[in-house]
Amino acid sequence: MKTTKKTILVIIALIVALTAILAACGGEKDIAVIARTSGSGTRDAFESIVKSEDGTSLKDAGLMKGAIEQDKTSAVISLVSSTKTGIGYVSLGSVDDSVKVLKVEGVQANAENVLSGEYKMQRPFVIMTNKALTEEGRLTPATQDFVKFLKSTQAQQIVEEEGYVKQEEGASEYTAPAENLSGNIAVSGSTSVDPLMDKLIGKYKEIGGAKVAGVEISKNCQGTSHGISAVKADTAGNAIGLGSSAVKQADEAQIAHFSIALDAIAVIVHPENTLEDISVAQLFDIYTGKIVKFSALAAA
Repeated sequence: MKTTKKTILVIIALIVALTAILAACGGEKDIAVIARTSGSGTRDAFESIVKSEDGTSLKDAGLMKGAIEQDKTSAVISLVSSTKTGIGYVSLGSVDDSVKVLKVEGVQANAENVLSGEYKMQRPFVIMTNKALTEEGRLTPATQDFVKFLKSTQAQQIVEEEGYVKQEEGASEYTAPAENLSGNIAVSGSTSVDPLMDKLIGKYKEIGGAKVAGVEISKNCQGTSHGISAVKADTAGNAIGLGSSAVKQADEAQIAHFSIALDAIAVIVHPENTLEDISVAQLFDIYTGKIVKFSALAAA
């Protein structure tokens, strides 16, 4: 009987020891690297900003194999909030309490730090139309009126209320059109700009009242590249594209554009992650696969 008890105690001790050894030798899970899909303006901006110590951009180095790519801002937030080892990046205006926002280089992501330039992870929100149709005055009356509103002081008030940095240059007060307008406006593009656009559409309808009641604004937001393609292909004069990164020089000939806001790109982790701050170079190492454990950041 004594021998049996001793054997059981030895087995228990071995199990405890083995568990401790396994934890020390690899119990920490790898970082789940979460990114946006190709064609996302947020990804384009993030990969242009994030650089290594020697100045190589993530865009040039390339995203690590095994990264989990998501096509929508909401999908990134959902995945990070449910993955304790997850890290991702999204528009600051889309962040909710389900995730934790990290400081970058010791600077908090907020409107004040974006405006001052201290927070380097920032990009413009861009409104785009077909350049030829815009310059020739061939956008539909409804589209022209909505664009006029998007350049207004009232639109900039919404931008500020939603936590983005407003762009006051050239803004003037919008008033409802003299004649009733009708027709469809097709809005497409960035999923990061999408929530802000919902608020802007609501304000436009409120101010325009009966004069714009016949204007239907449809949205199909699948990423910045989708908005660029729709604007380039527009022949009816009713397409508006949403971009979450600066318009590339190669697209300038076909796209008329203006910035409606500046936005911070927030680096997010699971709420239980103890990490508070991260450097741009560390982000580069994580997204290229050089750093695979969060503990490596603490040791750096």
